[in-house]
Amino acid sequence: MNKFDLAIIGSGPCGYVAAIRAAQLGLKVCVFEKDRVGGVCLNWGCIPTKALSASSEALYNIERAAEFGIDVKDYNVDFQKVCERKNNIVKKLISGIEMLMKARKISLVRANAQIKGNGRIVAGSREFEAKDILIASGSIPFELPGMPFDGQQILSSTDILKLQKIPKSIIIVGGGVIGCEFASIFRTFGSEITIVEMMEQLLPAEDEEVARKIEQVFKKKGINIFTRKRVETLEKKGDSVNAVLSDGKSISGEKVLICVGRSPNSKGLGIEGIGMECDKGWIKTDETFRTNIENIYAAGDVRGGILLAHVASQEGIAAVEGMCGKKAGLDYNVVPNCIFTHPEIASVGLTEKKAKAQGLDARSRKFLFSAIGKAHVLGETDGFIKLVVDNKTDKILGAQIIGPCATELIGEFSPCVQFGITSENLASVIHAHPTLSEAIQEAAEAVHDKAIHSL
Repeated sequence: MNKFDLAIIGSGPCGYVAAIRAAQLGLKVCVFEKDRVGGVCLNWGCIPTKALSASSEALYNIERAAEFGIDVKDYNVDFQKVCERKNNIVKKLISGIEMLMKARKISLVRANAQIKGNGRIVAGSREFEAKDILIASGSIPFELPGMPFDGQQILSSTDILKLQKIPKSIIIVGGGVIGCEFASIFRTFGSEITIVEMMEQLLPAEDEEVARKIEQVFKKKGINIFTRKRVETLEKKGDSVNAVLSDGKSISGEKVLICVGRSPNSKGLGIEGIGMECDKGWIKTDETFRTNIENIYAAGDVRGGILLAHVASQEGIAAVEGMCGKKAGLDYNVVPNCIFTHPEIASVGLTEKKAKAQGLDARSRKFLFSAIGKAHVLGETDGFIKLVVDNKTDKILGAQIIGPCATELIGEFSPCVQFGITSENLASVIHAHPTLSEAIQEAAEAVHDKAIHSL
């Protein structure tokens, strides 16, 4: 029998990161992967989506080249090459992970794993034994009742990445992060886009003002938006799909993308047979990521909570370090959230509304990118930074950004929230000119009505 200190099921951003940390700590590790190394994030999520986003951004910049005094003629979108680039990036990163695992002497078992209890795992015809087991099997797209994915016309977020040509039109069911990202990408590529969101705003979890701004930008781009509406039925009619909304309105599109959430990827692991506690498939754990079975842990998407790759990675590390006697657990109040629309959106910590709901004496101040020289240089003046602070302590409670490079700029606010830095402290930090980061300093100064480039 093959014996290990730790067996990990899944090689996504939780599983492979946990495996590397475990190997660094001296454990003998094996990883089970039934599909592709890298999991959803690398193969069917973060990386391929952002590769498409980068291509659409390149197209956007070509189309507005005249603004920069450059005359571009006779260009076209070769979507096959766009997809080839995406796939090559994925392959290269998979090879990188495999190399890291091999260098750490981590055994990779390419087979479906089933837990049999007492540290036993069966994969194909082989049996393995491990002191501890970490389930990091991730999540899959949620399928709406009566609207099954067919991979052709009714698509999941995985299916849409397999398209070989740009659809003429797409109905996107769900105006959350995934829906808005694909709306931004394919609208730039020329698809007619309609978003249907059942909540009052796009991006329901984000700051209301940010949501209003992205809706305004989307409408300006020609994206049709229906909020407070549900899709009741879908009917295929030849090369199109007809959707009937909750208000009786009927709309049609060549493709329908359904992105209304995720489901736990916990079926087929054998957890039912060993009495593991779950909630609708989501695996229950304590704060150390231990399940109700002593030597079995779960981390990442499969346990629910915040379904983000960087959270999954940190949970994997925390779970492994906890097994080795180190402090486990994470502060989920300081998780940055990034949305790769155009313009980008990012946030960390609390919005003003959420802060007040928690009984905090909070206020927010906003600073526009249009007041920053670098934004004009880039031709990207839409958007703002909003800073939320505690009135009593001046500590930064949260930040929300919509605008150029928001997903990069948010990284400066994360340590501010995590370590309780005050807006006055942040305002005292000299930021280089001309850069977009100057807006961070100005936003901090705006808290005390000291912003130089704002009335």
